[in-house]
Amino acid sequence: MQVKRHRLSIVVSLSLGLTVMSPGCNKREDSAGVGAGGAAAGEAVPVSVRPVTVRAAQRSVEVTGTLFGEEEVTISNKVPGKVIATYKDVGDRVAPGEELAQLLRNDYELAVNQRQSALQEVLARLGTARVPPQDFDVSTLPAVSRARLQAENARQRFERGKQLHDRTPPLISDQDYADLQTAYDVARQGYEAELLTAKALVGEARTKQAELAIAEQALRDTTIRAPRPSVARGAPGGGDDAAESGVPTTAPATSPSSGKGTYAIAARYVSVGELLSAISRMYRLVDDDPLKLRAPVREQYVGQLRVGQRAMVRVDAYDREFEGHVARISPQVDPGSRTFQIEVVIPNAEGLLRPGGFARARVETRQQDNVVFVPRDAVVTFAGVTKVFTVKDGKAQEVVVEVAPATGADVEVTRGLKAGDPVIVKGANRLATGVPVAPNAAPAAPQSTAEGAAPPRPGPRAAADGR
Repeated sequence: MQVKRHRLSIVVSLSLGLTVMSPGCNKREDSAGVGAGGAAAGEAVPVSVRPVTVRAAQRSVEVTGTLFGEEEVTISNKVPGKVIATYKDVGDRVAPGEELAQLLRNDYELAVNQRQSALQEVLARLGTARVPPQDFDVSTLPAVSRARLQAENARQRFERGKQLHDRTPPLISDQDYADLQTAYDVARQGYEAELLTAKALVGEARTKQAELAIAEQALRDTTIRAPRPSVARGAPGGGDDAAESGVPTTAPATSPSSGKGTYAIAARYVSVGELLSAISRMYRLVDDDPLKLRAPVREQYVGQLRVGQRAMVRVDAYDREFEGHVARISPQVDPGSRTFQIEVVIPNAEGLLRPGGFARARVETRQQDNVVFVPRDAVVTFAGVTKVFTVKDGKAQEVVVEVAPATGADVEVTRGLKAGDPVIVKGANRLATGVPVAPNAAPAAPQSTAEGAAPPRPGPRAAADGR
């Protein structure tokens, strides 16, 4: 009895379920005559129509690369010494020739004094206060002039004695004549010796002068400076005893905080009190205005890129573009990667871009005329098929198209449409081929990218295809 009651309840439940489902079935049957977009059969769907626009489009090539400074240099010391002051640190800006650090000067000042004394000694022996120039006549020196006068006097005495000795009978003895001749020979040889000695002293003076210049240069090299195009010879500074005890480790800034013509300090490698050997790294400087973007480009674009073309550069840190231009193009394609290098120069007076950073650039190669554009709302994508709807004989007509990525309010159509074709821009998501439509003309879109105006930024596909 219980089994029969259980079976009866199952039958009743199934009957109720069929009764509940029957209204839904009737609803689908009632809507069978409605169009694919929800309009009833025979009812025209209101849509907005706009003709296809044709205008010029900017073609470009997208590249990615790394930013580099105009110049990067590692500053090292030429002479060994102890660091007694550091004037700049990471992030500071320095003008060309500005002081960066100071080494102990004591030993180098003593060397300069020693060389000066040695030079003065030689000049005193020469009898002059300055080192003689290259075309100097050593016969004008006092010692040489004295020897020359002595030789001339001995010659005259010898000639007079010779005249007396040659008379008959001789007026002087043979011994006196021989003494006069010997005195003349000695005076003449003494003059020649003085000439040689003077020339040697002049050479020694020039050697001492060079040694003094080397010592003065070493003293100047104890002051570490930023590089500059032309280095003017400077005079030695004050003593290092005061510097050792009283020179501050931070000097007042004398260069502008930013701007063209200055360097940015990217690294400092030394500290006060450190004893350095010669050619030790002290600072790394970078000239960050302008910057250079070096990027590889696929070889298929080798015929499109030219020096001077405009490039719009973007970095992840800012929602803006930085304008530059192509400055260099490598003449060789790398056989491994099948790419060639380009260099884009970007002004960086604001100091926003940083060397070493990653950047993307859009190099504008050419403008192409007669490019077809449709509004973004006219494009429908379903199941991987991109299409638009046009109007033909009062009905919607589906047209499969190929498009470039959207760059603003319009989409570039590369195949499927021609100039003047009417496209449905409003209500396209309710349509299928053959559905009646009631078109209303949509207002024309502003020609923001007409030829001569700023074109929209092309998408990845346009860039990859070189269009």
